[in-house]
Amino acid sequence: MNIHHSLVAIGGGGGASQVLLGAAPYVARRTAIVAVTDTGRSTGIARAVGKIPAPGDLRATIAALAADREALWPRLLEQRFRTLEYPALDGMAFGNLLIAALAQMNGDFAAAVTTVAELAGSTATVLPVSSADVQLCAELADGSTVRGEVSVRALGQPPIRRLFLDPPASASPAAIEAILDADLVTIGPGSFFTSILATLQFGGIVEALRSTGAQVIYICNSTTQPGQTEHMGVLAHVSRLDELLGPGHLDAALINRSPNLPNELVERLAADGLQILVPGDDEIAAITALGVRPLVDDYSETVGPRRQLWNKQDTLRYDSAKVGAALAAHMADGR
Repeated sequence: MNIHHSLVAIGGGGGASQVLLGAAPYVARRTAIVAVTDTGRSTGIARAVGKIPAPGDLRATIAALAADREALWPRLLEQRFRTLEYPALDGMAFGNLLIAALAQMNGDFAAAVTTVAELAGSTATVLPVSSADVQLCAELADGSTVRGEVSVRALGQPPIRRLFLDPPASASPAAIEAILDADLVTIGPGSFFTSILATLQFGGIVEALRSTGAQVIYICNSTTQPGQTEHMGVLAHVSRLDELLGPGHLDAALINRSPNLPNELVERLAADGLQILVPGDDEIAAITALGVRPLVDDYSETVGPRRQLWNKQDTLRYDSAKVGAALAAHMADGR
């Protein structure tokens, strides 16, 4: 992969930005297509105030992709209010309110995101998958349905059978065009149902992934996630995505296999309900049989102390530089 190629990364607030950061030395035209159905606390309140799609993952992506993350605007976007007098604002990220205010002022959510990206000096294009203010819903294995992203990922309920949007909505033309024009499209990592598959629910995205001439690579999660994938291994993740896209449209899967992880990390994640995915050779062979090329290696970052994340669980994260190098090597193979 060289600097003349273009890369589109589809995902939530963390995964897409890390892929684009890792690929920066190899590709100049980089675009993030970001999930917009989150209803978590800070984002959910901003959605209600602004009557907008979810701004949180977009804000986080913009801040992560800033040319200087220590400059004023990226730090300001991530600054969270601290107030006991107004509980609804306690923990609210300023960037969420800024996007909501700009969207109300101009009546254009996508333009608001673009303006914030310009203010922060983003090094890549950041696009909402859609400007439609809709709710993510799921039909569960027992036939019941749940509405809203927080309910979809709730703990202690039957597995998710299928996702849908209420009301149904189309993806933005800009997102579809970016996929069709790309040389490489990555999907993930991120919350499998509420970020990755949720983004693919918008009309036109799956069709674009089937039609694009780009290589389509799934970057598989490194762990399970409570409320979504407790009993899913690597093969189940890849198979579900391959089934959605249809045979022959998922070209490769980048799969982490980390030997000799510290017991302290394994136990720490297990205490939070996360199991590290350790794909066996049988799973890798089954993925190959699907027609999906497995790119298996230790892509994890150096294990450090637990990160303090706002309203999110820590996990075994990918090393963005390793991922970028693997993607470049895959494209250089002419795959």
